[in-house]
Amino acid sequence: MEKGGDLQALAALLDWYVESGVDLALDDAPHDRYAESARAVSAPAQIVAAPLAREEAPAALRRAEPRARPLAAPDEAARAAEEAAARADTLQELAAALAEFPHAPFRDMARHFLFSAGTAGAPLMVLGGAPGATEETTGEAFCGEQARLLDNMLKAIGRGRETAYLAYVSPWRPPGVMSMTPPQLAIFAPFARRHVELARPDVLLLFGEAPARVMLATNEPIGKLRGKAFEVECGAHTVRAFVFSSLDAMLKTPALKPAAWRDLQAAARSLSPQAGRGLG
Repeated sequence: MEKGGDLQALAALLDWYVESGVDLALDDAPHDRYAESARAVSAPAQIVAAPLAREEAPAALRRAEPRARPLAAPDEAARAAEEAAARADTLQELAAALAEFPHAPFRDMARHFLFSAGTAGAPLMVLGGAPGATEETTGEAFCGEQARLLDNMLKAIGRGRETAYLAYVSPWRPPGVMSMTPPQLAIFAPFARRHVELARPDVLLLFGEAPARVMLATNEPIGKLRGKAFEVECGAHTVRAFVFSSLDAMLKTPALKPAAWRDLQAAARSLSPQAGRGLG
């Protein structure tokens, strides 16, 4: 084969590797990557925090120098997450624990740590999957087009950010448009459930697949979960939860809004004897 043909074949092979998700070349001999990464750990990762509602952001969330973080087997990381979340007794402590958790997915990939928005302790809590592109650009939790839809939904039932608390399963934006994998959700789940336990809302609105998986511990599709009320136990606190399509899905598919409005009315009745006025 001519030299030019060799180069074209190599380029095609590399393209195939990229399309297949290959991002690391391996040696002939095996490596213990967990042990190697543990030896390489040095200083804290770069974190930019959104302040907690009506609270000063904990010192642990201020900017720090990047660091390498140790790898851990998925089950070990999930157990460590359970222990770290359980030690937090306040929302500030939980935010600090999550920001410093060495096995947190996306921690070293995102520019901002966005823990919450709205009013902590409000009777209504919203749980989304992760910050979007606008949030990642601005460093502000729950902003942009999706947040405007959420604000309109809250307004339709007589609520606003002063009477609602907003949070994410992941406070960091995943790279690209990737969905969170089961091992990643298993790490975030203890923090999300502890978040709800400490916030103590009466009603919880779950927007999208990741919040539903984490809070309901189910693999049922979103369509089968909508239209129902779930009593979810988060430690010592029990909350009534309702499942919605993601805000992004509702923006892209307006036909999802009527079902969302019916579920929103049911959530409103759980907070108040009167339902809202309707979605615009």
